[in-house]
Amino acid sequence: MNAITAITPPAECLATDWFRTVIERERDALGSFLGTRQAGIAEAVALIAAQTRPITLTGIGKSGHIAAKIAATFSSLGTPAAFINAAEAAHGDLGAVAPGGVVILISNSGSTDEILRMLPLLKARGCTLVGIIGRGDSPLARAVDHLILAEIAGEADHIGMAPTTSTTLHLAIGDALAVAVSRMRGFTAEDFLRHHPAGLLGRWTVPVTAVMRQGEELPVVGRSTDLIDLLAVMSAKRMGAACVVDANGVLAGLVVDGDVRRHLQSARCMAGVTAGELMHRDPRVTGEGATIGDILARRTSDASGWLVLPVVDAARRLKGMVHLHDLDGGAA
Repeated sequence: MNAITAITPPAECLATDWFRTVIERERDALGSFLGTRQAGIAEAVALIAAQTRPITLTGIGKSGHIAAKIAATFSSLGTPAAFINAAEAAHGDLGAVAPGGVVILISNSGSTDEILRMLPLLKARGCTLVGIIGRGDSPLARAVDHLILAEIAGEADHIGMAPTTSTTLHLAIGDALAVAVSRMRGFTAEDFLRHHPAGLLGRWTVPVTAVMRQGEELPVVGRSTDLIDLLAVMSAKRMGAACVVDANGVLAGLVVDGDVRRHLQSARCMAGVTAGELMHRDPRVTGEGATIGDILARRTSDASGWLVLPVVDAARRLKGMVHLHDLDGGAA
């Protein structure tokens, strides 16, 4: 049985210093990069933005992981991109590279054998090569068409060998390229949401008409509805509110359960009170063309913290009603 060696935890301040040192070294590398002139950046952004073919990113090891993430960011921001592992390129994956397309090669040393072996194959396919490379005097740096030099003073770990500073810098450069290309292409927030149909982001694009309560689900009363009947409707429909409408279906106001409680606390009487007396005469509403994202963004900027929202047409006729829980799965 293997013995388990007990390790004495370092003093709290020492552990914090180790932690902060890594982040400080990576921050300094980013600052140093920003202080250098990089003539290849503008050319690379324009080149990628003009592409009609998907671009390809490649690397190996930790650089490969970074390349895969950058490819995903490009695709997310409207520039189709794919990652291939440099070690697999000669075993069929090169077929994913668009002839005449742009290939971004990521390497800290610029001497990685697997990437160097790709160069003649990529050149034969008429590809334009963009390099994010740590050494300007390396074989790979000399071979690419557009070089983004990502030099670092050293890695951030205590032995100076683990890819830390270099991968952080490569990732930042890749993200910056993807965003700059996306802006040059005129990519919008609406485009971004269409690229993310699943999960919370995709849900923001759903029209409010797809989730609103309507028909028999709606808590609807008239102006003259008395308090007893009003409470019955509110309890049955379970929205904590009721829409007050005129005979032609036009929204006249909104009563929420807080209005009822306040009346009972002050008047202690239920007789003779109508919905028309309790209602808010100019409640917040939304139109039929709104999306869930529109409504949630609006609520974020509204300090009132409303929970229900009537949906009306252009003539202010009631079409439906949404509760906040219908929109975002229960956020309050």
